[in-house]
Amino acid sequence: MTIPKLLFDPALARQVKIDALVPYQHLTGPRFKIAYDFRQQVMRKHPHLCEFHSRAEHLHAGLLEGDPHVTSYIPQLFQLRIGKRVYTPDCYVASDNAPHRVLELKPRAEMDEALQIPLTAFFAQHGMRFEVISNESVFEREIEAQNWLEIVRILYLAREFEDPQAESDVLAILHEKGPCTLGDIIDPGDRERTFFQEMALYRLLHRGH
Repeated sequence: MTIPKLLFDPALARQVKIDALVPYQHLTGPRFKIAYDFRQQVMRKHPHLCEFHSRAEHLHAGLLEGDPHVTSYIPQLFQLRIGKRVYTPDCYVASDNAPHRVLELKPRAEMDEALQIPLTAFFAQHGMRFEVISNESVFEREIEAQNWLEIVRILYLAREFEDPQAESDVLAILHEKGPCTLGDIIDPGDRERTFFQEMALYRLLHRGH
């Protein structure tokens, strides 16, 4: 009988120490907020006020909001120790029918191998993927990300104005007309009159329609 070889090195995984592998956002200290490009926003796929330590992280969260396969994410999660170094990953992502991912955003996707290799083995041991994403790949989609961040802001402010009938009306327009412009659903000259249709459109977009 042949025993399959593990896809990770347990010795490398043991280099990483953590008190509890429970994903939750670790709040940023006052000094860190001043020293870095700190940003906050209430999002849809994370139940608490999100904290981001760079523009790339903030934009990346916007892209996650727009990805219909992503069900939730948590920024600034875990506090791990690798030797004498303390490390907090940028983001944890849960998606439909896919392993959970732990992400780090770096310029040119370059990360110290003394951290990246043990982290990859550690998260593989726990059924997760560790990935390093380049800031540049996020900035290439900045307009898309900004649009999603704006949609999320609008949906948060309009969270008390749920109207299932408006969603049905918008879907009926799309079914009858096929591809159409925003002006076919929203009246730019009287947005108050079509407010519920506009909110319904954004909710449908966010759900992947």
